[in-house]
Amino acid sequence: MKAALVVVLVLLAGGVAHAYPQYQLSRDQTCSGCHLSPSGGGLLSENGLATAETVSQLGQAPEFFYGKVPTPDWLALGGDIRGATGYIQTPERVLAAFPMQLELYARATFGNFAVHITGGTRPPQDEGSYPVPLWTREHYIQWQQNAGEATGLFIRAGRFMPVFGLRFAEHPMYTRRNGGTALYSDTYGVNVSYIDPKFEAHASGFIKDPLIDQVEARNGGALYAEVRASETLQIGAGGMYEQTDFDKKVRVTATGKLYLPGPDVLLQLEAQFMNQLVDETATNPAGGAPKQLIGNFVATKMLNDFLMLDVGIGHFDSNIRIKDLDRDAIDVNLHYFLTSHVELLLNARLELMAFGNGGDPGAYALGQLHYRL
Repeated sequence: MKAALVVVLVLLAGGVAHAYPQYQLSRDQTCSGCHLSPSGGGLLSENGLATAETVSQLGQAPEFFYGKVPTPDWLALGGDIRGATGYIQTPERVLAAFPMQLELYARATFGNFAVHITGGTRPPQDEGSYPVPLWTREHYIQWQQNAGEATGLFIRAGRFMPVFGLRFAEHPMYTRRNGGTALYSDTYGVNVSYIDPKFEAHASGFIKDPLIDQVEARNGGALYAEVRASETLQIGAGGMYEQTDFDKKVRVTATGKLYLPGPDVLLQLEAQFMNQLVDETATNPAGGAPKQLIGNFVATKMLNDFLMLDVGIGHFDSNIRIKDLDRDAIDVNLHYFLTSHVELLLNARLELMAFGNGGDPGAYALGQLHYRL
């Protein structure tokens, strides 16, 4: 299979907004410092709204619909709309335009309890079809030890993404796409998180979605923890076990973040090893045990108050026992925060298979418009 095919599959998958881990350490110590979710992403807290206004060129009121739609204190609303257009080499060279995301968020808080719902369009499945065009990708009930605060104990039950690794916002990153948290692999489960400015720990148990087909139809669990050795250095580690109808996977990951205040640069690294045990079947009597190496390194530089540049390299070896299956990518992302609600992005990638020995290279250069409600 050519490396370019991977690019096609990535682009057809669409996109979902998550937290920017580039802001952790460089702007705040925890993801929950800016988001209502303990794992980041989705609705912004009061601090997150202030940050959205501060890092944008033109500012504007950061609240839902610019504060023109009043909501009671117990209700938070939001949403994300994304679309992209640009050049894709697969190796055919084409110009394309496509929608990426249309989602609305709602969170109702009652004391220490909260109900969170993310609703929007659902991805196609079964050769491009789906039973209904809408769904709720996330819906869960949460209990929080310290109501309204970013630290303490959090317990969630419902449908959400297991907490694992650095949780890059860009879903084509190998540690996202191939590392256990692929786009639309949210599933039903229970999560227990404890967050402190000095450390955080997350434990997730999940089951195969009994209602719809999933990107990852699996049962299992994940553990992930981070320690902030200083205000500018963070190290983390985790493990995940997954079991499907035909295989078992064990993942271990190590992460690190280093913020350099002088040049205002954040360095992020995640390296993952996965051991897969494929069950013996009639069509595969020998079974199998492929082992994978997955990694991403990203350097982020704030060029000024409203321009953010990411330059990264990625590596994915789908079976270290077989020669020329490894993929390597160079990623460049330029974020322009025009207002507290409007972001313009340039996403570019060059991907090689076995350093050019495994097929034609793949590439894309896409302009993306992101509007936060």
